[in-house]
Amino acid sequence: MKRWTRSSWTSIAAAFAALLLLPGCFSEKSMAQPEASASDNEASGGGDRQQEQTFGKLRIGILTGKMNDRYYREAYTDIYEYTHPEWEVEIVPAVDTSRYRYLAPDSEKAGTTATIKELGKLTSGDNPVDVLILDAETLRSAVSSGWTEPLTSYMEQTGDREEDFAPGVIEGLKELGGGELHALAPEYASSALYYNVDWFEKNNVKPPEDGLSWEEAFALTRAASGQDDQGRSVYGLSFTPTLAEDPLWGIRAYTEPLGLHTFDLKSEEMTVNTTEWLNVWSELADMTRQGALPLNQQPESDPEVYDPFGGDLFLGGKAAMTIADSSYAADLQTAMNNADQIEDFKPFRWQTVELPTHPGKEGIGAGIKLGDTFALTAAGKHKSQAWEFIRFVTSEKVQEMGLHDPYRMPSRLTAISREAQIYGYRPEAFIRLRSAEPIAEREDEAVQHNAQLLQISDAGRQLFQRVLRGEIPAKQGLEQWENDGRRWLKGPFTEDGTLTWAEPPSSMGGLLRRRA
Repeated sequence: MKRWTRSSWTSIAAAFAALLLLPGCFSEKSMAQPEASASDNEASGGGDRQQEQTFGKLRIGILTGKMNDRYYREAYTDIYEYTHPEWEVEIVPAVDTSRYRYLAPDSEKAGTTATIKELGKLTSGDNPVDVLILDAETLRSAVSSGWTEPLTSYMEQTGDREEDFAPGVIEGLKELGGGELHALAPEYASSALYYNVDWFEKNNVKPPEDGLSWEEAFALTRAASGQDDQGRSVYGLSFTPTLAEDPLWGIRAYTEPLGLHTFDLKSEEMTVNTTEWLNVWSELADMTRQGALPLNQQPESDPEVYDPFGGDLFLGGKAAMTIADSSYAADLQTAMNNADQIEDFKPFRWQTVELPTHPGKEGIGAGIKLGDTFALTAAGKHKSQAWEFIRFVTSEKVQEMGLHDPYRMPSRLTAISREAQIYGYRPEAFIRLRSAEPIAEREDEAVQHNAQLLQISDAGRQLFQRVLRGEIPAKQGLEQWENDGRRWLKGPFTEDGTLTWAEPPSSMGGLLRRRA
């Protein structure tokens, strides 16, 4: 789970919590907390639920951290306890990381705990946790293990609706829940296509719109590329606002929804010498040679030349379109509002549309990631209050306070619309598409646990750059990547080129162990 710094968070939370105690704040009938009767339990879909206490302790389970972990308390529970003094919240980690504080990095006890099994222990026994706060992939495992339960009956009882949340959030959560909604998420990251309205109008090119295919978007990319008034090249599209040192990483907005794998650890085989990879490399190389994409360019760092935009191609007028998350709108707004203080900068109108999609994958985007997810534990003893807690942290009033990660968006449509109005982007551009399968993230995680696998991505980067420069054809580049990658999958090797069979870190749960 992504952890981020909130400056003076405790004081901010306390200040806002004080506001919540004003008359009318969080006092709607739907947020009341009546004692659950047997008939209430039956109506909410849990016929065998026991009557619950109105007051007591709410136990919240997390995957890793410390008892009463400060991050989770500041992010979610302090403000809840302040407004619900009759309830005490306890944060319980499946793996208490404080036990590793004094262990040597190479200690046998370090990283030996199977965290998902430890999480299961929190959901059973005489005192199971009531709520689970999990990342998306761990939620998937928890659902498949039967540790959570669907939220539909609870939402029906309290009048909450799926339609009040971004469709991409709900559909993404349902995908993790095997078709059912087992959790809610108060925030998520989402990306869209930003374009320079003035540039498209000046060049008489039809601007992009929601629902484009990548083929249509690339046609616009070619049409929008050209030169500015000073004769400098303007690319039709930059996959990232600033140039990526690794172009393979930079094109993830295009490749992520396709579900392209680089390697298969189980079979110890490379998976890049395919028609799908060939089509990607060939198409992008052609557009790069045509001057429509800047993939063959490298980030420039000239200490003698001041760049107020830090290499941002879109803000610098060097790209007609780019892909970025919702927080980028604030950067654009700041630049436009201070245009008179930026030398040789002419402010321009900009707008956002939905990311293009691939055929057969029209509902899948890129750069979309759920934040912490909140699920009810199937064996929990305080289900009504646990549901009220989930409702609270995902409520409209809490989301409108803007306490979420600045690089993410609130999940409720009303809160998204409010922020969109403040920062000037179209909310429709960010809300429909759901996240792709996190293949790249899984491969990145494998690299973190076996650094020699980094050689695979490094080889691919160098070969892709040669293809972009026109030094070798795409087919040859992929064949060589396949051969080079096999060398590292079959190894690993020491620096002098000899084989070494050292065991990988056991925290991977055997993922990288060689087959017997």
